[in-house]
Amino acid sequence: LWLTSMPAPHFPVPVLQNGIKITMEPPKGLRANLMRTYADMPESFLEMEDGRHRLPWKKLVFACSFFHAIIQERRKFGPLGWNIRYEFSTGDLDCARQTLRMFLEEQATLPWDCAR
Repeated sequence: LWLTSMPAPHFPVPVLQNGIKITMEPPKGLRANLMRTYADMPESFLEMEDGRHRLPWKKLVFACSFFHAIIQERRKFGPLGWNIRYEFSTGDLDCARQTLRMFLEEQATLPWDCAR
């Protein structure tokens, strides 16, 4: 049985206490985070059918992945330097990469103003 649960008054506490707890922590360091991001990404994702956008696509994926790694690493400092705590999660990274891919595939030139 695989169970994830937030504590709730109507859920029996002994079930949570007797179960095996598993957590998934983000990797420590920028390099480890980038390695994990690229390991989770299929190699076919880096390929573009359109040859003219192949190099910009790879650069944009790296920039997006590097930004994700910096945000993940920055979380350990807490409120120091941040007004609002925000976790740039893996889902956010996927959404950003899909948006960048859409920009490249649907536009004749790179829309840098929109991508910022």
